[in-house]
Amino acid sequence: MVINGLDKIDSKIIDLLSENARLSFSEIGSIVGLSRTAVKNRITELENRQIISGYSVVVNHLKSPGTIPFILNIETSLEEFDTVKEKLRSYPEILTVLQTTGTCRLLLICVANCTSDVMFFFNRIKKEVKGILSINCQSVLDVVKGRIIPEK
Repeated sequence: MVINGLDKIDSKIIDLLSENARLSFSEIGSIVGLSRTAVKNRITELENRQIISGYSVVVNHLKSPGTIPFILNIETSLEEFDTVKEKLRSYPEILTVLQTTGTCRLLLICVANCTSDVMFFFNRIKKEVKGILSINCQSVLDVVKGRIIPEK
């Protein structure tokens, strides 16, 4: 990944950490051609500048037993758009809410335990969240590139 304002080494360090955040400074240093201390200093600086933050476990919801990831596309009325966005934050089934282009559109990345829970949640959202003009649902079959949960 190339980030404007960073040199090739910092970009490579970010790529390595994105693939495996458990790499040691020494392992990263041997790949990018720097000492362990130089790598540590660069990572500290990237953290201080808030270019990178957090080191966490990524749960693969496609591999988790009894978990079905799905996506909801929602269009809202202009008057209720902000209210709908705020209301959607409260549902634990929703992992991510993305505001997209188009008039008052949201894309939700969600998980449920089974197909009937997906349908129950879909119908619950339609009933409970006022201002939704249209809503459609797609099941996630495979993640070809990236993660089911976008980085914050």
